[in-house]
Amino acid sequence: AIYHQIHDSFKDKSFIEDIAQISRTRGDIHLQGQLLSDVLKTKVEIHNVDMGRSMIRERLSGKRVLIVLDDVDLYCPLLFDLRESRAWSGEGTVIIISARDEDLLRIHQVDSVYSIKPMNENESLELLSSHAFREPKHKEEYHLLEL
Repeated sequence: AIYHQIHDSFKDKSFIEDIAQISRTRGDIHLQGQLLSDVLKTKVEIHNVDMGRSMIRERLSGKRVLIVLDDVDLYCPLLFDLRESRAWSGEGTVIIISARDEDLLRIHQVDSVYSIKPMNENESLELLSSHAFREPKHKEEYHLLEL
């Protein structure tokens, strides 16, 4: 939601969903490549994590970028790359990281942490209904029957 509110004010941006899953299935090099390809708006080929780290630093240096990393888990080299970005990123750069483990964000010394309380079943259903059906309450015919 925040990405959609502010992304128009950034020329260079990347939104990478489900970092933990992508890291496990496609690897960290793929994540680095996706970040660079999104921001640079061209296909980038990376051969190893160190090359990706170097390219991120060189090609994003001084740029004002919006980066969203969704569902980061404990080990993510991309987090280490971006943590160091404070020294070389452009003024106004925004990096948003979502993680299930709040301690992970503290380990990586993020500037601020915002905790979201878990939704109950009714709140989840209302959110789904408002997006899927454009109505805050679901219609009875969509209700699943318990068997």
